[in-house]
Parts: sequence; structure tokens; C-alpha cells
Amino acid sequence: MANGRSHAPAGRGATAAQATAGRGATAAQATAGPAVPGDAMAVPADEPDDLIRLSCRVSADGLAEVSIRGELDLATADRTVRFVKDVIDQHEGTVSADLSGMTFCDACGLGALIRIAAHAERAGRALEFTKPSRAITRIMRIAGVDERLLVPALAGLAAGTPGSGAERG
Repeated sequence: MANGRSHAPAGRGATAAQATAGRGATAAQATAGPAVPGDAMAVPADEPDDLIRLSCRVSADGLAEVSIRGELDLATADRTVRFVKDVIDQHEGTVSADLSGMTFCDACGLGALIRIAAHAERAGRALEFTKPSRAITRIMRIAGVDERLLVPALAGLAAGTPGSGAERG
């Protein structure tokens, strides 16, 4: 239980889509993956307060974009890692993870992002975390993982650019 909310872990061997399928989702909705460009896989959260929302869309040019929206913390980290790992494993091209909707990230959430990046590296896949908020970028910088997790332009913003007043310490 985290933040007063309990989460039941998914059973062993379940795919990320199965593990994160919400109440009332059909089996087809729970297991459908983003196999065809233009297909989307929206996976509702399994709690009424929607702590995390995970979805994936494959564009016509073959880029898979995962959207991570909500709170990435102890309660949602494993589910998020499973989901994004499944996308990486099922997709040959670059995977982009949009963090613009991430409203909270604690140490467990940061660890989840590191685990996702390590999985992509082991799989030989390109992974980009994009559009992090200033707060998420700052957490990455403080932990010293901004240069590993963010594309170079975003890592530079985290470190401070000329005239920004921010310096890397």
C-alpha cells in the first residue's frame, strides 16, 4: 500500500497489457498490442483514482510512442516497467516515452525509468524519454541520471544553459 492506496500485483507471466487492463476490459483489449502503424493501445489504470495511465501508439513512420501519465512511484513502477518492456520487445524501431503527463516521480519511479532504459540497451533498441516536466528533469539531474535518460538537448537544459542561472553542481 502506498499513498493510502493498495495495488494487487499482476500474476506471473502476464503481459503488461494484461497486468494493467482495467475493470471491464475485454480480453482483446487487454492483450492487443501496437503491432500495426497507427494502432493504439490504451490501457486504463486498475484503480478508480487512475494513478497511472499507460498507452502506446505506433505512427505511420514506425515510431512507437509510449505515454506515461500520472504518478510513477512504488505503487505503479513495476506495472510501468512491464508495459514499456513489452513495447520495446514487440517493436523493432525507436521507442519514444512521453513523460509530459507524469505528475509525480519518486525514487522508485526513477528506478523504473532506469530499468526501462537498461532493458532497451540490452535489447539493442533505441529509447528516448521525451517531454519531462522541469520537476522530473530536476529529479533526474539531482540523481545524476539525466545524461543517461534524456536526449542530449534535454539533459543540457537540466544542467542549465547560458543565461538560465542554473549550474550543474
